[in-house]
Amino acid sequence: MNARVPVTKPRIDLSFVLTPILEVPDVQHAMVVTADGFFEAHSGLDNETAEKLSAVLASLLASARGTALTYYGDDSPLRQVMVEAFDGYVFVIPAAEGTYLAVFTGPGVAMDNVSYEMQKQVQTLGKAMVSPPRTDTAR
Repeated sequence: MNARVPVTKPRIDLSFVLTPILEVPDVQHAMVVTADGFFEAHSGLDNETAEKLSAVLASLLASARGTALTYYGDDSPLRQVMVEAFDGYVFVIPAAEGTYLAVFTGPGVAMDNVSYEMQKQVQTLGKAMVSPPRTDTAR
């Protein structure tokens, strides 16, 4: 009898990507989320909240991608989604393939500082999530 064993990918510790963003004044939390609604990393949220936010962000991103595609066409990929509330902002930008970086802030945040730091960390994240090439090609 062949038992099916669930296959899981090893989790990469991505906290090093979130730490510099959290140093920007008035940034409250940061997350790395997947397009299908899961989190890869978060900055101290409880897991239940992180799971809910991941699902909501996936829906938000799908709507934003659909809006951009419908209005601008295939040649206009999504660059950023921003939500403004009375209590602050949520910024979401594409990161490595199929993942996004989300940052939650208070209302007094310097948006340019957040955007700058997010772009820097997305470059770092992309490098961290790429698998190195195999060197043991002999069978």
